[in-house]
Amino acid sequence: MHEMSIAQSIFQLAEDEMVRNGCSRLEKVCVTCGALSGVEPESLRFCFDTLLRETPHADARLELTLCPLRLRCTSCGKEFGGEGQDALWMPCPVCGEQFGHMVVQGKELLLNRVIAR
Repeated sequence: MHEMSIAQSIFQLAEDEMVRNGCSRLEKVCVTCGALSGVEPESLRFCFDTLLRETPHADARLELTLCPLRLRCTSCGKEFGGEGQDALWMPCPVCGEQFGHMVVQGKELLLNRVIAR
């Protein structure tokens, strides 16, 4: 389960930010997770909670924003998308092109905000 190593990295980044700002208690971490990021959101949430259990940060929350897949057709330029990886195989709704679509959104795994005091 690679979500544990991702949770550890997120927590390490949050700790670094807390040190820079003189904070001692983590309250919330906001993360954007794309449909193609390779991360299972509920597993990441479970790993984050497990990692912080029995620490001073046990009450900290992981707020996940899920980012759907958006594609751009290389034939006509139309942007379209859907939920999950299945959208990769959708034909363009304008011209019907099946292959070669460019991923515009959905690969993200971003630490957006750390809230601590």
